[in-house]
Amino acid sequence: MPGATCVLLIEKAAVRTSTDATLLLPTIVPSNHVPGRSVSVENQMRTIRGGAFGAAIGAVGSPCGILLETMRFGGTASGLGEHALTQQSAPITSVESALRKGFRGESKDDSRHMKLMDLLSPRAEAGPSLPRLDVVVEPLGSPSRLDWLATFAGLWILTGLFIDAHQHLFLAVESFLNPWHMTMYSGAVFAAVVLSATIWSNYRRAGSFWKAIPAGYSQSVVGVAALLVGGALDVVWHSVFGFEHQLDLLLSPPHLFLLAGLFFLITGPVRSALARPQSTRLVQQLPMLISLGLAFEIIQFVTQYGFYPEALMRDHPLAQVAFPREQFVLSVFLFYRQALEIAIVIWQSLLLGAAVLYVCAGRRLAFGALIVLCVVEKLWIGGELSSDLKELLLVVLASIAAGLVGDFLVAKLRPTVRNPNAFRALGFAVPSAYLAAYFALAVPMFGGTWWDASFVFGSIVEAGIVGLCISQLFLAGSQTTTNTV
Repeated sequence: MPGATCVLLIEKAAVRTSTDATLLLPTIVPSNHVPGRSVSVENQMRTIRGGAFGAAIGAVGSPCGILLETMRFGGTASGLGEHALTQQSAPITSVESALRKGFRGESKDDSRHMKLMDLLSPRAEAGPSLPRLDVVVEPLGSPSRLDWLATFAGLWILTGLFIDAHQHLFLAVESFLNPWHMTMYSGAVFAAVVLSATIWSNYRRAGSFWKAIPAGYSQSVVGVAALLVGGALDVVWHSVFGFEHQLDLLLSPPHLFLLAGLFFLITGPVRSALARPQSTRLVQQLPMLISLGLAFEIIQFVTQYGFYPEALMRDHPLAQVAFPREQFVLSVFLFYRQALEIAIVIWQSLLLGAAVLYVCAGRRLAFGALIVLCVVEKLWIGGELSSDLKELLLVVLASIAAGLVGDFLVAKLRPTVRNPNAFRALGFAVPSAYLAAYFALAVPMFGGTWWDASFVFGSIVEAGIVGLCISQLFLAGSQTTTNTV
């Protein structure tokens, strides 16, 4: 019987990893009533699973369905991209419409001349019969222009903030209208303008102010408002109580209000990244990584008395043998100083481990991502508290070493909450690697450390244990969420 057989796999929409497909076997036969015309009989078979059949006939079901990127398929001149019914005297099917628009086999190898069992056979090759599909890859997870601008605004604001804090710590500041205050507040104005322009452009389509706010930036809008209000409060506070010096600037209520608003503002790109499909390229992950590091810099700023461990040889306390009459006072001072330094080790390990584990909990990071995160998390606070560039370089190099160890573990073990042992290993390795690199680099750069062996190696192990405990908290939280859902 003359006829044609065409096989189409219709991939289910909006199901990324699905390999479900419906097999349609339309058979075109001559009409017994109208000479010169043909009719179509479609036999819809049961849904089949798997990619073996699709791979055999050149379909794109299973292999493309599991990709992390969305594939858009557009038909070429064959007309497979169009499935609408044509308006003629007698209704025809979509497959017949495709056949009339150009899907014609030219040889006996064409799938129209193949029998059903040949099609189901693994040896069947229907590639020559199927028209070429134009595959356009649309990468998902790319940051928006707003993400980049918000990240730039965060860098702008925090640079002014930490330089202003450095001036407060080492120099006398007696004027509100200084360059660093202006840098800080001009960055806040820039962020407000960018957010306002974005919301205004979305308002006509959304019809509502809150619906016009991009995903992940609702709290950033609140943060911008808090910055503007906090700036006004800061002017009033300085006019009434004067300017702060040393650590009291960390407890000023207007400053705390400003820092809380800044935290909500700067984490907008982080929330935006978590709200969209994850990206796999480092450049696409930069706004999230930089913004997360800056958010932890804000925590570092508030608790900056817990950053510098004073473990270098030049930080050696007074020797008790040199002052025999002051041995009791010096021993008490040494005890509290060592206790504070161990507390600093624990606190810094907690912050570093929390930042790394947070971003690795459910996402695959590109190599170099943890280097960026570790450096950003300590660069600004290190610059504020360092007395020279050499000391800042020590912090940066130790951060690079910790990030490099973390990137290596991510590449080899792929730690997530679904891979708990690798996740625990990452939590232990990164904080301990930072301390180990810090002490190792201190030897050539500063002549070593005045801490004894128990303090040095014990602090490295303790830093790793702190990170391990944090990883266990993440794992317990993920299990609770899974059980709740």
